Amino acid sequence: MPAALAIALAALQAALGLPGARAELHALEGAPPGCAVARAEVPRPVLASGRAAVHLFGADAGGRPCEAWAWARVRVTAPALVTSRDAAAGAPLEGAVETVRREVLPGRRPLFALPEGARAARALPAAAGLEEGDVRVGPAPGAEVAVLLRAGALAVEQRGTALPCRAGRACALLPSGRRVEGPWHGGRIELGEP
Repeated sequence: MPAALAIALAALQAALGLPGARAELHALEGAPPGCAVARAEVPRPVLASGRAAVHLFGADAGGRPCEAWAWARVRVTAPALVTSRDAAAGAPLEGAVETVRREVLPGRRPLFALPEGARAARALPAAAGLEEGDVRVGPAPGAEVAVLLRAGALAVEQRGTALPCRAGRACALLPSGRRVEGPWHGGRIELGEP
């Protein structure tokens, strides 16, 4: 059975879908007795600790092929951003975060890189693991912001007023009354094809 664990762990490591992640295999439930496992496949990316399905392939004592599905109990760790000090709501996070290896729990999506111009979406204590919802990008709501619209070779920049926006995006209200949303890059909201 130790060979089956090593083969399953290698398949789980190959299926990790997070940058710099590592997997620890704690148990393999349902491995076929009497089947010498030679290969394992994990059909879905492994994104967090928990149970993962593993398809095992091998041969029995008579040399006949055998296969089975098993459940792997796995612990996933990855380098993630945490606050290095308290951060007030709206405070810039540049210089207030550090990378530490942490367990990735099911249903959680830790941040691995700090977006340009990131601010705290709410008050964050020191050592808090950062997730997408904890970070806002772009200027604070009400501030003046540049909006760049690109269409082919044509590029037009216009001023607008920053609005609250969903995580990872920047929003603005243009003088025409139109609300726009796009990625924050180079100190402005960029719309259209680069």
